[in-house]
Amino acid sequence: MEFKDFSLMIGQSKAAAFVDSLAQGKIMATRCKKCSREYYPPQMDCSSCLGDDMEWFECPTEGELTSFTQIMVLPEHFALPAPSVPFGKASLTPSPVGLLEVKEGIRIMGWVPKTSPDDLTVGEPMKASPQVLADGRVTIILEKSEE
Repeated sequence: MEFKDFSLMIGQSKAAAFVDSLAQGKIMATRCKKCSREYYPPQMDCSSCLGDDMEWFECPTEGELTSFTQIMVLPEHFALPAPSVPFGKASLTPSPVGLLEVKEGIRIMGWVPKTSPDDLTVGEPMKASPQVLADGRVTIILEKSEE
C-alpha cells in the first residue's frame, strides 16, 4: 500500500511501512535505538539525538481522550454521494476528530464517527483502530471503550 492511501497531501515517506501496518490492523510507532525517544506519527530520523537507527513497535491503542474538535467539511473520500452544497465536493456533515493519549508522549489522532461532539468528554477512555475505507484509503477511528 502506498503512503498516499493514508495522507491526502504526501505521496511518499520514509515511514511508508506505517500505512501497510494500518492496512493490517496495527498502529505502529518508532523508537530511536540510540536515545530511546519514541515517535508517533513514526519518524525515521530522531530529532532528539539526530540518529537514524530507528525500530518499529506496535503502539498501545487504548487511552484517554485529551481533546477533540469538529470538522465541518470532510475530505473528499469521506464525501456523501450527493453533496448538499452547490459546487461542493463534500457535504457539510460535522464529524468529530480527537486526540487519544495512549502513553506518555504518544497521542493518536482519529475520526470519531457516528458521535456528536456533545457526547464526548475529555478524559474518557477510548480505543483507536485502523480502518480501510470503501475507496481503499486507510484511516484511524476512535471509539469509546466499553467499561
